Amino acid sequence: MHLQPLRIEASWEVTYNQLYEVDPIAGNEPYFEGSSLLMLQNNTRLKLIDVQWRPEQDLQGAYQLQVLNFVEIFNSKTNEFDIEPNWEHPFLTFSTKSRLKLVAELEELMRTLPCFQDPRMTINRGVVDEISEAYRLQLLENGISNELVEKVIANGQANIQNYIVDQQAVTREIIAKFAENGISKKVRNIAQQKLNSKQFKV
Repeated sequence: MHLQPLRIEASWEVTYNQLYEVDPIAGNEPYFEGSSLLMLQNNTRLKLIDVQWRPEQDLQGAYQLQVLNFVEIFNSKTNEFDIEPNWEHPFLTFSTKSRLKLVAELEELMRTLPCFQDPRMTINRGVVDEISEAYRLQLLENGISNELVEKVIANGQANIQNYIVDQQAVTREIIAKFAENGISKKVRNIAQQKLNSKQFKV
């Protein structure tokens, strides 16, 4: 049996493939087992496509497709990027009993899936700024507080300072603090521009 022909779009990589050009009929059960049949990865869009057949070897089952967002983690030992897919919250799911409908969906997704924006505070690709990321997580959990703002002004890098200035819940008082004490001229200018905007101008 041959592997299922598939038009692979630019920047997509086949990382695992046991998707064969066979249909779920008696005698073909071995082609519908295993944790995954096909995995496609796109490091530019930070997307992973996983195809399974569930229940395994049950010819009454169906193809289960998941699109997952992932973040990259730089591995200093291998000098490569490991990925951490978000299996808990798939970006998209699709189910079908038809192999041809599956192929059409895969080819359409590879053309149209949007890029995922890594929300973490990073220094370089796949390298997290631990202090700024800790502040971002505090902000998500507890909202903006004067205590957090003081910490960010004292220890936060430009990425987290700009992030706070850009929050919807930010007040004029907080923006003024960054306009005066931001870590860089760029941060201070961004904060000052926001102060001068219609929303915050006195």
